[in-house]
Amino acid sequence: MKNFLKKIFTSKPQYDLDSIQGIMNIQIPKYKPLQGMGNPSNNIEYILQKKATEHKRNGRMDLAIACLRKSNEIFPHSNFSWPEKDYMRLVEYLKQDRQFDEARREELKIKELFRQFELEQQTYNDRINREIYGNTDIVETNEIAFVCEECAKYTKRRFSISGQSRKYPKLPEYLLKKLPEHKHCGIMVYPVLDGVSEPVWNYKGDLVKYCNRPFVDERTKEQKELFEKEVREKEEAAIDKEFYDIIFEKCPDIAPKSFSGYRRMKATNSSNYQKILIEAEKRLGYNFYNR
Repeated sequence: MKNFLKKIFTSKPQYDLDSIQGIMNIQIPKYKPLQGMGNPSNNIEYILQKKATEHKRNGRMDLAIACLRKSNEIFPHSNFSWPEKDYMRLVEYLKQDRQFDEARREELKIKELFRQFELEQQTYNDRINREIYGNTDIVETNEIAFVCEECAKYTKRRFSISGQSRKYPKLPEYLLKKLPEHKHCGIMVYPVLDGVSEPVWNYKGDLVKYCNRPFVDERTKEQKELFEKEVREKEEAAIDKEFYDIIFEKCPDIAPKSFSGYRRMKATNSSNYQKILIEAEKRLGYNFYNR
């Protein structure tokens, strides 16, 4: 009887994460929805990601890659929304294991998967927008946030979705879409009950007049500089990663062991960094940063 009860209360699946076959045999779970913000730390895909790090540290890249393949297989079925960067760990591990063609194939698969996710999300957003905004024509944008020059013109206002309101300007359609050219912008749109709910931001004078003020970039100098700095740093990091991946594949004898190490060398403009640039240009036949 005791053994029977013990079996019941220890019925949580036991996984073999130390063999290729054991990892491959893991089945896709049927998860219950997470409560609130949720924590996926007990999910097998999270455990696989952690185990991949351990295997890599112990020099077992075959097991590490197997863990990441399996976690990527489970991710789309999870009750937690996993970002693209977690899927891309598999690509990075394949590169480190010098399986560059396979890394490129996996990256294409992940990019296509997320393209499909975005299409599905846009379809979902369109439906939700119709349901949420169908009962009100008036929406409100948030406080000046991390936005570009164009988006800055539309912060802290109320708009009419249809453009038929005599009180508020028409909402630019692009604000309801996730456009790639505004991927760095943080402007949000919320439905409001005009005449009932107060704006979440402060304003002076008459609300209607305030929302019809000239459409100009009202960011401070500091806000503009912060946005430009953040975007510049993100884009520079992406370019550096592209260069590092090239030399890691084509010129492994001169490439630093890690991308973070390369970026530290670049930040200090060290003599070793200069040597890498000169040698890479000789071998590649062109200057990557001055293409």
